[in-house]
Amino acid sequence: MPKVSIVLPTYNGEKYIKESIESILSQTLTDWELIIVNDCSKDTTASIISEYASEDDRIKIITNEQNQKLPESLNIGFRQACGEYLTWTSDDNMYKPQALKTMADYLDSNQECPMVCTNMHIVNSDGQYMYDKCQFSIEQMFCSNCVGACFLYRHSILKTVGEYDKKRFLVEDYDYWLRILFAYGRIDFINEALYRYRVHENSLSEKREDDIITELLNLRKDYIDELISNLQNRKDLLCRIYFEFKFKNRLDNAISNKLLKTVPELNKICYEEPESHIIVYGAGNYGRNAYEKYHDIIDFYADKNENIVGKAINDIPIISTKDMINNRKDRDIMIAAGPEKIYDFVQYLISNKINRIYIFYPN
Repeated sequence: MPKVSIVLPTYNGEKYIKESIESILSQTLTDWELIIVNDCSKDTTASIISEYASEDDRIKIITNEQNQKLPESLNIGFRQACGEYLTWTSDDNMYKPQALKTMADYLDSNQECPMVCTNMHIVNSDGQYMYDKCQFSIEQMFCSNCVGACFLYRHSILKTVGEYDKKRFLVEDYDYWLRILFAYGRIDFINEALYRYRVHENSLSEKREDDIITELLNLRKDYIDELISNLQNRKDLLCRIYFEFKFKNRLDNAISNKLLKTVPELNKICYEEPESHIIVYGAGNYGRNAYEKYHDIIDFYADKNENIVGKAINDIPIISTKDMINNRKDRDIMIAAGPEKIYDFVQYLISNKINRIYIFYPN
């Protein structure tokens, strides 16, 4: 039995798949099997992977007779996997040489841990470093897929968690991580970049961004009770979930009522249009976008960033948040910020006895 089984699903991956396979061949942990699932590629992928398999008996190839898409291709691969630990990778991404050993050693030393993930380098289409992705926490997991693409989990969890859900195409990984989290209450993180994640125009995450957002909202809707239960002490994250639904016009009454009950501060928000002149709280991109709709009634912008206080947006002054409170007079306040910031803004206004709060909704 190999220590690690790696499944590599591929569809028309000829451009980068050699780099992906070479990164596995370069691992310091050599006790692995690589199961490549060719999902009806129409390019030269088949010949490339056949050459590698002929030279290394740790590499196995499964060829789908019909295109199955990612979640079922993963299931097909893992049904053949024999490793103590399991992972999967993409045909355009690359492991660093110590990746598998570092993660396997961690699971060896932490027997109660079902899964571990790591930081990773984000690289461009040429493989050049752009930045690190390092924002993992269990609480953040409940509102965003922060696992990344470098992970390892125990083969034994399949008995509890099962297979990837074919109906969750585009969010099959996030759905699986949540199911692990709900079942075991734990996913650990190694803050070391052990993977190179390539961002390019033909990657699935880039080509289907809008579809991915839609499927993420569907996933949250189905798991809303579990999310609320696990985030009872993180009203900021529940507020973020609320407005991510709201901004995409996907907030139905059932979800709204559950979140409003858990985050009563949301009841301070006015959902009609402001009738008086306003101060826009937030002078970033959302605030600038608010100008197009509300420029006739915006008297001031307000922001906590001292570097932009005293400047202007389209000749409208940017004032401090303190001046916003002191000079409000009969003006209403409209928050213009991303879903992840709104709760802090609302709390600040409520603490200053502002009980009528408007929100700018981007188109």
